[in-house]
Amino acid sequence: MLHTTVPLAEAVGKHISELCPFSIANDDQQNHCAHFVSHMLGYDFGHTCKTFTWTDKQREERGANLRVNEVFNRCRHRGLWSDRPLHLQGCLIFVTHTSNVVVLGHQLQMRDSRWKHIGIHLGGTVWHYSNTQRRVVSEAVSVFNERFGRAYQMSGQTVEFYFGEFI
Repeated sequence: MLHTTVPLAEAVGKHISELCPFSIANDDQQNHCAHFVSHMLGYDFGHTCKTFTWTDKQREERGANLRVNEVFNRCRHRGLWSDRPLHLQGCLIFVTHTSNVVVLGHQLQMRDSRWKHIGIHLGGTVWHYSNTQRRVVSEAVSVFNERFGRAYQMSGQTVEFYFGEFI
């Protein structure tokens, strides 16, 4: 069973500032997809919202990771969405250009790039933070894939989807 800080259904429609007490949550120019996922799952490693400003660092609350690639690279088991084990009905879903993912040793590693997104996948539904709508949304995985397949399509780039086991 997946444990989240707020039930996923209750997060739908919320702005990130309703889930995060730190100043970065009020900046709609920031990409909040990893920020949302990390608050929901309690991921407080790497670059976090708590380390955004000196004032934020003084607060007692825990921060949450801000970077998609840092979350991807922490997942013990990760791979192409098409290779996702059938028994894995709950996991993270990532989208980026294939050129942004490399093999180091025996593991896939995601590099830092503007073109990346993350959501929480459970039983065919994806919950993620829509930066354009400025709120948490849920949609069928097929809709998520179609949306980001179009949004990330660029000449000379291939859009690919990946899974990562929850950390």
